[in-house]
Amino acid sequence: MRYAALPFLLAFIFLAPACGRSGNDVYEKTAHKSLPDILEDAEFSITEHNLRVVDRLHIGKSIRERGNGEFPDYEIILYCSLTFAEKILALSPELINICPGRISVRGARDDYIISAPLWPEHGDKAVLNRLMHDMNTTVKTIVNYAAEDWPAPDGGRGSEL
Repeated sequence: MRYAALPFLLAFIFLAPACGRSGNDVYEKTAHKSLPDILEDAEFSITEHNLRVVDRLHIGKSIRERGNGEFPDYEIILYCSLTFAEKILALSPELINICPGRISVRGARDDYIISAPLWPEHGDKAVLNRLMHDMNTTVKTIVNYAAEDWPAPDGGRGSEL
């Protein structure tokens, strides 16, 4: 095994259980803009909501670099809020298994799907459900912002210099 692949193997080991969790909804939006624009908008919105980007995984790019040049883009942005984590883990320590949160982008050539698993908000603790609901509202806002097709600053007419 190459050492360069080790971070992706570790990410898979830690994220695989979260990928298969059932009972949670996934919020998705389609975007018709470039991958760099989507990622920039997502990360901007994440930070605007007082969340921290803790890592970004370039799954599609890494698979293409291994020889499958036609593999589509798959990006994962991992985000966290220590304040949110502290509150939910104090109420339900097993939730560490779904931390940090993530937003994924998949697709190719300006045709992407942005998605995020929503936090479970239908448990037996009302306070925890409210925290989860509030975070889900934030996550949906972030996905919506990343998917929005923003007009060019000049109205799309080009520079008139």
